[in-house]
Amino acid sequence: MTKRIGVFICECGTNISDKIDINKVIEEVASLEDVVVAESAKLLCSPEGRISLEKRIKQEALTHLVVAACSPRDHQQTFMSVCKRAGMNPYLLQLVNIREQCAWITEDSARATEKAIRMIRTAISRVRYHVRLEKREIVVNSDVLVVGGGIAGIEISLMLACPDRTVYLVEKSTILGGMARRFERVFPGMDKYSEVLETKIGRVLEHQNIRVLTASDLEQIIGFYGNFEARVRCKIEGEVTRNLNVGAVVLTIGSQPSDPSGIEKYGYGEIDNVLTALEFEEMNRSGQIALCNGSLPTSVAIVHCVGREEKGYCSEVCCMYALKFARYLRERVPYAKVSLLYSEMCIPGKTYQRFCEETLGDNVKLVRSSNVRVWEKDEGKAVSYLDEGGAEQTLIVDMVILAPAIEPTSDARRIAEIAGIPLSIDGFFAEQHEKLGPVATSKEGVFIAGCAQGPKSISDTLVQADAAAGLILSSLVPGRRMEVEAETSQILESFCQGCRSCISVCSYGAITFDERMKVARVNEVICRGCGNCAASCPSGAASIRHSTCDQIYQEITEATR
Repeated sequence: MTKRIGVFICECGTNISDKIDINKVIEEVASLEDVVVAESAKLLCSPEGRISLEKRIKQEALTHLVVAACSPRDHQQTFMSVCKRAGMNPYLLQLVNIREQCAWITEDSARATEKAIRMIRTAISRVRYHVRLEKREIVVNSDVLVVGGGIAGIEISLMLACPDRTVYLVEKSTILGGMARRFERVFPGMDKYSEVLETKIGRVLEHQNIRVLTASDLEQIIGFYGNFEARVRCKIEGEVTRNLNVGAVVLTIGSQPSDPSGIEKYGYGEIDNVLTALEFEEMNRSGQIALCNGSLPTSVAIVHCVGREEKGYCSEVCCMYALKFARYLRERVPYAKVSLLYSEMCIPGKTYQRFCEETLGDNVKLVRSSNVRVWEKDEGKAVSYLDEGGAEQTLIVDMVILAPAIEPTSDARRIAEIAGIPLSIDGFFAEQHEKLGPVATSKEGVFIAGCAQGPKSISDTLVQADAAAGLILSSLVPGRRMEVEAETSQILESFCQGCRSCISVCSYGAITFDERMKVARVNEVICRGCGNCAASCPSGAASIRHSTCDQIYQEITEATR
């Protein structure tokens, strides 16, 4: 078939045209073999630009298309959709990024123009070797596995469960509620959250479409978005293992407070009446705030940021719950003097600011400090610190409350490995993108929410839970079919030596070994075309559709000519 290649160059407003001589680029590429049209446009991604491009594809009866514009991450799907509407197979498109990779980084206009010409020539050489690929559709499973029975897991389960969707809620402890069960009140409204939580737990337990699996651990996840198989082991039913078929997985395993006993300067575990935040929270829930000898404290120091330097990040909620503790003390021991020793206050938003201002008063003071140390003296606990001027100061108090840093749970790494997702530098689950994909992960169909992604308040946790549920509700619709990736791996059996290196590097479990034929085989439904197998295959048997050796060779040859 005769190839008819169209080249369309986007000026991107002035982002590209200010640095690249578009007319010269068109003059250079218009005469290349198989190119039948070379044109520019002000903004190809705009509605008008897309309509115009679609018309030109039809008018010129183009068989292949090269678009020189911005990042494929921004508009690859945009231009593939245009091709589809114009009747062209979308995989006969090659998008060239002359904005980020040329115009924005090359100062000299002449050099930028020459580079753009070379990049477009490279794309033309490659697109000649593109072949038609067709996407297939599969029936999806709309059921969902939620791992972690805290407030995020509970919220997601209640939002997703319906007659056409079963939610499996897996919790490693014997009860639901997570860390929030231990809080009497929550800021900034000082509401009794335990009552709200118990109501929600009751709704979960009574819901016909939520299967609660407590005292259970996640052991394995294989598959892909729409069709996962998970293995869960129950620890109190004689080690019973259950296989669950679901379409999506949400990880809501929460976080935990760090242990301050390893930081000697605070005296935790060595000095009486030095408590962690959770210990103080539980003391307050018991109905009385008291010292070890049963008497009431007359002075209390609340130390912020315990372990922040060691962890290397702010835990976000510590300042707010320290202020909440001051309110507990004001309510139960109104005459106690409370000193909040902080280095940097984290009180975002007008609601939190108002909460702070209403908490402070005659008996509640903020003390900016650094290098805090706690030791025992005859008259009480001595809390020394450096003030803003660098002078050493000392407080004598009856009780010290430590606000330790929040860290990932002890099984976060194990769960991440099972789910096939990365951890952030701090050990929490890594989101796909901080702004654009805060509850998605690098593995399609695996979502995260709540403190498993990083320290956050209950309100922020609920927002993330709703966001994760919303993504699933909008894409994993009962009865709807889902498109399967077309750019998958393929293995030539005649070249395969049976070394299984491709199996060891496949992140999706998409490759199996045929013991009878002694060759590797790809499950194209599971494969996501990451390319690991092609890169590791010593015999060249594995390749990726749409990134074949011929296509890449033509691209490199033209680029280095």
